This record gives sequence, structure tokens and C-alpha cells, in this order.
Amino acid sequence: MAVRGEEVAGSIDAHVRESIERMVDEIRSSIEDVRIAVDQQLKAAFQSVQADVNSINFLPHIQRSIGELEAGIEAARPPAAAPAGASLGTLKEAVQAIEQSKSQVDVLNALLEQSLRFGSRAALFILRGESTFSGWKGIGFSAHGGNDEAVKRFNAMPGLIPQLDEVIRAEHVVQWDGNNLATRLGVAGSERAVLVPMVIKDKIAAAVYVDAVADDVSKFDPSAIELLVFTTGLLVDTLAIRKKSPSPSLTEGAGEATVQQPIPVVPPPPPPPPPAPAPAPAPAIPTRTDAGTVAINAAQLREMMAAQRPDFNVPSAEDFGGGMATAKVPAVETKAPPPPPPPPPPAAPPAEDRPSTQYVPPANLARGGSGGPQSDDAKKHDEARRFARLLVSEIKLYNETKVEQGRRNKDLYERLKEDIDRSRQMYDERIGDDVRKVSNYFYDELVRILADGKAESLGL
Repeated sequence: MAVRGEEVAGSIDAHVRESIERMVDEIRSSIEDVRIAVDQQLKAAFQSVQADVNSINFLPHIQRSIGELEAGIEAARPPAAAPAGASLGTLKEAVQAIEQSKSQVDVLNALLEQSLRFGSRAALFILRGESTFSGWKGIGFSAHGGNDEAVKRFNAMPGLIPQLDEVIRAEHVVQWDGNNLATRLGVAGSERAVLVPMVIKDKIAAAVYVDAVADDVSKFDPSAIELLVFTTGLLVDTLAIRKKSPSPSLTEGAGEATVQQPIPVVPPPPPPPPPAPAPAPAPAIPTRTDAGTVAINAAQLREMMAAQRPDFNVPSAEDFGGGMATAKVPAVETKAPPPPPPPPPPAAPPAEDRPSTQYVPPANLARGGSGGPQSDDAKKHDEARRFARLLVSEIKLYNETKVEQGRRNKDLYERLKEDIDRSRQMYDERIGDDVRKVSNYFYDELVRILADGKAESLGL
């Protein structure tokens, strides 16, 4: 019985082993079949991909990409600059045109006109007070769909145009597209624009705006505009004291097309003969003129008036200036008048040490209307009067708000002390003592121009 059990167990074990081996063989056969199938599919896929790669030509794609890249680079490239020689020549011509102006207004007008060489439109804004810009004049706006006169009605309070505020705050040039300011001035937007502060007497007095539309971008040159504004500020600042105009450094040389005409040499006049002995004083006889009037000098006129009216208060000789006067008196022979009474004693000095507006001309200074050439003294006085008028007009031009307030409060000198003292120093340095001792043209122009004829408005 025991032997029978061992046989059954061995038979079962052999059967199990046989079944396991058979299953392993089947599994191995299946794995091999799968491997072969996968290899075949991978090989087929590889062959398909290889065929697709061989059928694709990358050259057109590469060429197209290169073309698009080159087009982008060309579009981003800045416009070609004009030759340096041509740009400098244009800038020199612009400076020459501005420098030949004789007055402040002419200088500013020339600046705007010459700015169009480097842009499409130009405008000048005057700084009123501390932070408000007002339009002074515009040019080029009418030619681009706007109106030049619209600039004069422009006023920019703080915050309206940020770029104008930046010019005052940072005191430097501002560049941007200019669309916000162009719109305010009634024209279409620009491509590029620049705001350049103008410094006069060490402070910002104005700002120059120049922009360029699409058609003029190629000629837009902010650097040239900055140089023009800088030069204009210097010209306005020194216009009153310049003696050489145009400047020799800006005139054409001998090799240029212009030809300087020779100046004729005038021989010096012969020396005057020695003075003859003074004759005895003779009665003053009036001289008949061609017009049927009698030309008498101021002294003769006073003597005649004193002879006719003994109670007449005869003015001093200085009140007439010692010149000739033409009076409508009968052309008859007159007798020698009695000697004039002695002049009245000089008036006492005023209580306040205030400059006088009275002008006492020298005895040999010819009065206007004679028609003859002016004497040297007359020329000096005319130059002093014009120079004083120019200095005071400049003060008013750049300080209109302070002038109006000073007139109302009668404290013009206190508000404009720095400008008045500087201009007075310039006047004293240029005008000789011989003129300033007998006149006070600078004070006269302060009263006439700044104070509107009311001396008390100066607050002196």
C-alpha cells in the first residue's frame, strides 16, 4: 500500500513538471512572436519616417525665414543720416539768418523760420509767471491742415502737457511723438517732436516746439534745433551790447562767391585856420531864411521876450539847449536888446535821492529837425537813448506778468530788482560818463515803458 502511494505521488509530480515546462515553452514562443511583430512594426515605421524625411526640402523654408528676418532688420534700422557736410552747411545758413536780425522780435521770428529746415512745424511758447506757457507764434501749421494763429491762443496750465512741465522741472530737452501737443494746437499728430528750453539771463524764459510729420521724418534733426535755440538765447541775451553785426566768424571768406567792395579812402580835411581875435560883442541881428522866417538862437529869443515883457520869467539857457530855433517873427531890423537878467539860482536838491528825468543837453548839441548831419554828442545821446529803450523793452518782454502786478501795487523795482540792476549795469558799462552826467535815459525808459509814464509805480 505504501508503495502504491509513492508511485501516485511521483506520477503527479512528473505530470506537474511536464505541464509547467509546456506552459513555459508556450510563453517563450508567444514572447518571440510578439518581439518579431514589434520589430516588424518599428522597421515599417522607421522606413515610413525615412521616406517622409527624404521627401521634405527644407531650403525654401530656410530662405523664407531669412527673408523675413532681413525685412524686420531693415524696418527697424533708423533712416540714413544726411552727409555731415550738408547738415553743417544748412545749420550754418540757419544761424547766419538768425544772427543778422536787429531786434528781439526779428531774432525770434528768424528762429521759427529756420527751424523748418529741420522739421515740419515750429512754435514758441513764452513762460508766464512760474509754470504757465503761452503761445507766442507758430509757423508751418497752416501748411499742414491747421492755423498758425491758433498757437497765439494756446495756454498751458501745469498738468495739461506733461512734457512742458518736465521742461520747467528738469530743465532739459524733451523728445516724444508730440501727438498730445499737436492735437492741442489744432493739427494732426506728428511722428517725432522735441521741446527745447530757451535760457535768457540764466533762467528759462521760453520753450521751442518743433515736430515732424511722416513725410518730413528724414530731415528731423533735434541736435540742430537744440543748437539753434541755444544760439538764439545767446543772441537775445547779448543783443543790446553787440557792436559787430553780423559776426565776423559767420561772414563768408575771401574764397567765397561774395566780393567785398573796396572802401574808398577819404583824405583827411585840412587843419582849421588859427582862430582870429575875438571881435567886440555886437548887437545880435536875426538872420533871414529862405522861407521868409527869421532864424534866431535861443539866447536872442529870450532877450526879445524879456524886452517886450519885463515881468516875463526868462528860462535858463539849459532849458533851450543852446540850439537854434525858428520863430515866425517879422523880418525887421531890431535894436540891440538890453543885457538879460542873471539866471535864477539853482534849485535846492530834492528831499529824496531819486534819479531825475530831466535831461540837460550840452550847449553844442544840435536839436532834431535841422536836417544836417548830427554832431558827435548828438550821436552819443541817440545811441544811449536807443540802448536804454532796448534794455527796458527786454525786461518788459520777459516779465509781463510782474510788470502788470508791479504797476497795480506800485512796486515795480522791488519785483524786477535783479533784471533792472543788471540792465542798469550794462547801460553804465556801455554809455560814457559824458552822456550819463547830463542825462538819465535809462530811468526815463523805466518810467515810460515799465511804469506806463507813472514814476510812482516804480516804487523808488
